[in-house]
Amino acid sequence: MENSLKGLMLAAGTIVTCLIISLGFFIAKEAKDSATAGANQISKLNNEFLENDKVIYDATEVSGSEVINVIRKFRNETIGIVVTTKKQTTSYHYAVDEVTGKLTKTSNNEYKVGKTITAADYINPTARFTGKIIRDSNSTIVGIKFVQN
Repeated sequence: MENSLKGLMLAAGTIVTCLIISLGFFIAKEAKDSATAGANQISKLNNEFLENDKVIYDATEVSGSEVINVIRKFRNETIGIVVTTKKQTTSYHYAVDEVTGKLTKTSNNEYKVGKTITAADYINPTARFTGKIIRDSNSTIVGIKFVQN
């Protein structure tokens, strides 16, 4: 009888040990998933913070004078600014393909060109434009497109 009691206690101890080890693995897996989700959220917030100066124009209505300011503001960055007026579409700094996000250096289209009233690419300072962000396959912002309303 004493041997059977020892056997039962050994079996119970083994079962409890297996349960504790299983619980440990479950907690470790949940902690890993939580840590990964937290790291992804921090990365996403960091990207939003870094892109904030461009993202503010996405689906936002701005004036033509603000469009000219955006062209001037990003003149030293690798980003394409595409402006579609009632007359024509003009790319500043870089031409950007909206589908692929590929950038191509343009001829010196300066923001001053868009300010000349007689030019075909004149940007009326009082006109209203809607902005759109253009991203490449890496989700990097490569362009901003403004379409006159």
